[in-house]
Amino acid sequence: MVRYLTGGFRSSERRLILLAALVLLPVFFLPVLPIWEMHLRAPQYPEGLKLTIYSNTIRGDLDKVNSLNHYVGMHAITPEDFAEFRYLPQLLTGFGFLALLAGLLNRRWIAALGWLLFTGFAVYMFRDYVLWLYRYGHELDPRAAITMKSFMPPVIGYSKMANFHVLSLPGPGTVVLGIAWLLGPLALWMERRAERAHAHAAAAATVAA
Repeated sequence: MVRYLTGGFRSSERRLILLAALVLLPVFFLPVLPIWEMHLRAPQYPEGLKLTIYSNTIRGDLDKVNSLNHYVGMHAITPEDFAEFRYLPQLLTGFGFLALLAGLLNRRWIAALGWLLFTGFAVYMFRDYVLWLYRYGHELDPRAAITMKSFMPPVIGYSKMANFHVLSLPGPGTVVLGIAWLLGPLALWMERRAERAHAHAAAAATVAA
């Protein structure tokens, strides 16, 4: 295992690692792709309301959503509530930097370390997002004008909350990050496939001889 990890990639797998670096490195400098999107529609808002989460902030119809939240006792949603916005772009770019190092130095262990950290961070952030939704739906102010039972906003997919139809989906930024994550297993799969092909060719040559 140590010998494998301290080795290098073939050129095709190395290009995949560098591609992952190209995807992740700009996040800190250009956090323009939405990570998550939530669409809300109700009779009083036929045009719909939208909340869009980026790696460094949350935008959309925050004022209208917070006005509605006030009546049912939900916390107001503000970008300042999310400590994650202070380090998320930096960490994603940091994973890109590890991928760049792995590609330039051609070292598997750096790529494996970066991929494992990226995976652990993604799991942590998803858990954080679920807990955030839970708190917003369960920590309701009992003094609110409208009393409503605690609820869980949809993490992914559709749900009906009071008279609101809510759709929560990953944004283009999550799709791109997912592709960057998949490049690691893809590089490993290509490497193993090439090794098997080489072993079969060597065995066939031995038999022929």
